[in-house]
Amino acid sequence: MKITHQHRRNARLLWQDVAVNGAPDGDRVIEAVRTIRQREGRDAEAVLRCFSQRLEVYIRANRIGVVSAGPLSAPQQERLSRLFGSIEAVNTGVTYAVDPAVIGGLRVERGYQVTDMTIARQLEVLKGRLLGH
Repeated sequence: MKITHQHRRNARLLWQDVAVNGAPDGDRVIEAVRTIRQREGRDAEAVLRCFSQRLEVYIRANRIGVVSAGPLSAPQQERLSRLFGSIEAVNTGVTYAVDPAVIGGLRVERGYQVTDMTIARQLEVLKGRLLGH
């Protein structure tokens, strides 16, 4: 199936219709997808494909991941979720992962931005300074 400029344009218009303050509203997305799926033909399929690509990019760019050396307690996760919940664009939730290689501290990944406050990273920086890199 060939995706045309018109398909992309229609997907962009659909995106604007489901957005509330720059973020897609879940109920509006579901309703818009239902409406488009009721239409038959390749055009509807192409618009949905373009729309879903936009949605995937949005989710990838706004997802928050927290990596720690050990599992975080429920109160710690709740506190972090509240902290990140104040970020206006984040509607995709917070995921938590455990990676013993970080030794201690947290690495927070939001979309393509990474804030690395881990001991492993601090050791890397210190090693680079000592070796003159």
